[in-house]
Amino acid sequence: MIYNQGLLKSIQSYSEELQNLLDPRTEVHQRLVQRGMMLFREQNVYNVKFSHKKMVGHVRDVTTVFVELYFKQMERNTCSCPEEGICRHQLALFFAILSKAQNIFTWTQEWKAHWEVEDILSSLKRGSDLLQQPSSNPESGPLQWVKRIQQAYSDVPPQNIYQLQEWVRTRYQRLLGLAPIEREWRPLFQLFAAFESLNMIDSIATSSAGINEMSFFAEKMVEEAKEAITTLSATASPFAFDEYLHYLRSHSTRLLETETAFDASFTLMYLLIWTSLFKKKQERAAEWNHLQNKSDLTEPRIQLGLIHLSILLEKDELALQKIKNYGANIAPYLLSCFEWLPKERLTPFIPEFIRQIEQYVASLTLPHEKIHFTRTLYETMDQETLTKIDASLIERLYTTLLPYSRFRYNEYLLNKQDYRKWVALQVYMGDTIDFIDRSTLEMVAKQDPVAIKPLYHAAVMEQIDLRNRDSYKKAVRYLKKLRTVYRKEKNLDQWEFYFATLLKKTKRLRAFQEECRKGKLIHEE
Repeated sequence: MIYNQGLLKSIQSYSEELQNLLDPRTEVHQRLVQRGMMLFREQNVYNVKFSHKKMVGHVRDVTTVFVELYFKQMERNTCSCPEEGICRHQLALFFAILSKAQNIFTWTQEWKAHWEVEDILSSLKRGSDLLQQPSSNPESGPLQWVKRIQQAYSDVPPQNIYQLQEWVRTRYQRLLGLAPIEREWRPLFQLFAAFESLNMIDSIATSSAGINEMSFFAEKMVEEAKEAITTLSATASPFAFDEYLHYLRSHSTRLLETETAFDASFTLMYLLIWTSLFKKKQERAAEWNHLQNKSDLTEPRIQLGLIHLSILLEKDELALQKIKNYGANIAPYLLSCFEWLPKERLTPFIPEFIRQIEQYVASLTLPHEKIHFTRTLYETMDQETLTKIDASLIERLYTTLLPYSRFRYNEYLLNKQDYRKWVALQVYMGDTIDFIDRSTLEMVAKQDPVAIKPLYHAAVMEQIDLRNRDSYKKAVRYLKKLRTVYRKEKNLDQWEFYFATLLKKTKRLRAFQEECRKGKLIHEE
């Protein structure tokens, strides 16, 4: 089979990318290449097809699988086997395609030369050799993991900020494909990948001026770390994890000290690690002392770390004092406290939390900032938390965040059955009767008929101001309902005064006066 020049170029490009991703110094990748080569040499690859975009084929193994390989979008590669990332079947199909263009042995030699290591087969030792030497797995050390992660971002990033987003996303996805094949190690590798990727993209974004465009990826790394820690926390950690955890523990302070364009993500990563990963009191106390002895103690992120650890160590009074001293910019951090601070310990903090949140919201000038903060606040304040907060403090918070809190405040007032304030909120927001849910309006009218008078007053004036016959008819209907309310509260004198004043103001609106007569609001003498 003879490939055209375009296809040869695509195969060569794919080959180079694969050699960059697979490290012959790691046992996992050695086995992966060997198994892929074995499947190919035993002629287990068939139905091979390819185009200028991708290669497809079937591979016989324990079960037959279907494989798709994309020349220029390796992250889209798929295999119907359950393995994640690069698998032996993908390599088998690649070798089947490559074998028509070059010798596979040559490819392995190039791979070895690329990494400047010995032939991968030389790593296979005799049993007697293994007994004489201490076992060492070049893949198992945290520094090797860090080097691999850094290598994933080593090529020059694009200068186009829009291409940069796709570049970092692709690098991270490929990185996850290099995770150890053992299931229990995968979440730990994911945590490392997120931790180190956050540091890597900080320097990349700063140098390429793509800070705003990269913020989403920084936030994603925190979410990736959270997902990994949740999985890790579900089972007891084996002793083999100790050196990896020690690396994360000893390097975590770097998240607070590094000058970064992604302050929030760096801080949240640190808080997440010490909240959910390192839970031993002695470890937290040692970290607290470590931060306390920092020369740059006034640095805001160092202060946040101290506040956080103080709460974790149940030094609540000290933490509360530090929160007061920090200032309003602590508000975004306080949102996370609603998620992890035990509810029974949250109550004493609430008044100060709300005071700082009020000041912070007042300092925001852009509407989208207030909207984002309000949405985040409500995502973290669940119903159980609200029951712990004094009603007056909740209402202060709702009114501070208006108009962005209107829906939550609306629901809160209805649940509380404070219908007078509920009506006042509708008037304040300019919501007239026509825009209020009918069932809600009927329920309020039934529970507290007097409360809805301001809504009818506002609706009457709105319809009159429209100055057309249909709106006058609607105004008359509202006036009748309003008269009924006055009658129920036995206050018809006030109704007569109100209606007489209204007729006087609208004496030149003959059509409106006529509709009032037709509706028998005005009686002919």
